[in-house]
Amino acid sequence: MPRLLLVHGSAADHSTWSIQLAGPLREHFVLDAYDRGSGSVEELADEAGARVPSGEPTIAIGSSFGAVVTLELLRRHPGRIAGAVLIEPPMAASDDGPAAPAGFLAELDRIAEADGGPAAAERFLRTVLGEAAYARMPKAFQDRSKAKWDAIRADSVALIGYRPRYAELRAITTPVQLVGGEKSAAYFRPTLDALFAHLPDARLEILRGAGHMLHAEAHRAFNDVVLRFAKDLGVW
Repeated sequence: MPRLLLVHGSAADHSTWSIQLAGPLREHFVLDAYDRGSGSVEELADEAGARVPSGEPTIAIGSSFGAVVTLELLRRHPGRIAGAVLIEPPMAASDDGPAAPAGFLAELDRIAEADGGPAAAERFLRTVLGEAAYARMPKAFQDRSKAKWDAIRADSVALIGYRPRYAELRAITTPVQLVGGEKSAAYFRPTLDALFAHLPDARLEILRGAGHMLHAEAHRAFNDVVLRFAKDLGVW
């Protein structure tokens, strides 16, 4: 069976893919959802690449910061995977733009020092997801995410130190499915548009009624996108 490599974002672990792991995608694919480590984007891309078996068709799916890791996987290991699905990578829309608002990490550090890591993690989540989406998260998931401040900070440092190098993306020939949410924060869309313009074999779909955690909020529509993409690639 073909494989889906599921790369989670910040403030998360493999359980962010629970709906996919228990849903219809498992009837068609081997699902590899793992708890990634911390490090630079390049190091995390190599970690992801090491999980791809040779000779087995694999589609890598990255959510948020995991999408940045997946994009770098395409750059560092060309031909290793059959295709990639990128869910709203939180990068700047140009090489000159900042990866995060000025002072954002410093503000989180101040909150962590004054009120503890979980408080800083909560501010991060409310900023990235939006107040409404955060409020919809089950409390168990809120608590689990807020306990991951150290990992959130490490990912933030890695993201700030990473540059998309958009001109180089034209050398990536792997097909890419870009996915966004209609209700996501506005700053995700320019990056999706920039990636769509620079990746030679990219398609873009915005899921109606969904936010940044669209693989959970609109899981049926998202699963359909994955299945159509896999069918177009000839791996399903």
